[in-house]
Amino acid sequence: MDVYNARLTTGDTKTRWARTGYLGFLRQTQSITEHGELHDAVFVVGALNESLVLRGMRYHPFDVESTVSKAHRFVGNSAVFTWNHLVVIAAECTGTETDALDLVPAITSSVLEEHHLIVGVVVVVDPGSIRHGPGGEKLRSTIRTLFLEEKLNPIYVAYHM
Repeated sequence: MDVYNARLTTGDTKTRWARTGYLGFLRQTQSITEHGELHDAVFVVGALNESLVLRGMRYHPFDVESTVSKAHRFVGNSAVFTWNHLVVIAAECTGTETDALDLVPAITSSVLEEHHLIVGVVVVVDPGSIRHGPGGEKLRSTIRTLFLEEKLNPIYVAYHM
């Protein structure tokens, strides 16, 4: 596959595009260029390989993680991924270990209400357990691997299968 000479199969088939692996879209903004014209802006939604496809719908981890961060005052960083067609959320607990139990119903109900997704597993971990790369991006595949290898060192795990 030619990464730098990709073409659409429908619509504008003449324009060449670069395949970055990120999902996004163009939208005309209200901003005006120096020539007095409205200009297009690129909105990047997220990496294609990190999106969750469940029941024929595509969900972006950032959207779900944003909902999780607002679910409870003791939720720190979080990461979402799938395992055996289940949504798994790893969430850092910034409170005490007894507060960790309160996170589970808050997270599951928030995600259900906002995204209509049933969370299969909630893993509550210590602050700093959700790893980031040198550019600040979440290493979701690493977190998933640690979960599968039982090396995430959770405070509490709730299975809703």
